[in-house]
Amino acid sequence: MGFQWLFDRPIAHRGLHDEAFPENSLPAYDKAAQLNYNIEIDTHVTKDGYVVVHHDESLKRVCGVDKLIKNCTLEEIKAMRMLDTEYTVPTLKEVLDCVNGRTGILCEIKGVNPFDNTIAKKTIEVIDGYSGPIALQSFNFSAVQYAKRHCDLPVGELCTWSSLDDKKYRWAPVNFMGKMWICKFSKPDFIAYNVKACDRKLKPNKYIVKWANKLPILFWTIDTDERIEDAKKYANNIIFEYLPLEKVEAEVGNFMPFKCPEDKLPENYAPKK
Repeated sequence: MGFQWLFDRPIAHRGLHDEAFPENSLPAYDKAAQLNYNIEIDTHVTKDGYVVVHHDESLKRVCGVDKLIKNCTLEEIKAMRMLDTEYTVPTLKEVLDCVNGRTGILCEIKGVNPFDNTIAKKTIEVIDGYSGPIALQSFNFSAVQYAKRHCDLPVGELCTWSSLDDKKYRWAPVNFMGKMWICKFSKPDFIAYNVKACDRKLKPNKYIVKWANKLPILFWTIDTDERIEDAKKYANNIIFEYLPLEKVEAEVGNFMPFKCPEDKLPENYAPKK
């Protein structure tokens, strides 16, 4: 399946969420689809085997319940409310039904255990038969490999160079990801990279320059004017959050053109005239 759509329109991180519509909620996705923005989502698996869409592995921050998704049934999760609103954590099936092909979906497969591909397996099973544009991505190189073996969707490698507390933007313990050596193992179709490792206060990121000549690159999460300018130096498209939409629209088409070889370009790529 081609994935030029992934670079034609900016990607709304966890949907177009705000005080009224929580992150990763159905109305946040519906709003993004109505305004023709691609959306980024995250998948986990419940105790009873349902795929749900939620960023954290714990429900504490968003639902106020200090439990892991993997230890809860779907019924338990549906009894909770997100950020004191009426909305509940959606299943992946509900998200697919909501979007219904109106825009593209970039789905992050959660989980970091390279010996457990349950989330990847279950996610692919739910997606099977969906006719809208969709791509997968993961930090877990094993999940990337699994997805590439078991579906024909485009699959990306998520990379970061930041410390766990986000205080160091180039942190030695994650050099393997930051320098994208991990891509030699996962062999992704594209890279989704943390913009913090290309902060203007740092030296130019020679690794991004190198990999931009090999694969298409998305940058996350773009939430300030400064981050937009940092991303422009390297990114083919952005995953954004909290930006005024007029600002996002003004930047459409202003990101780096593809530099990767022709055989690495999205199947339906057509140069802009």
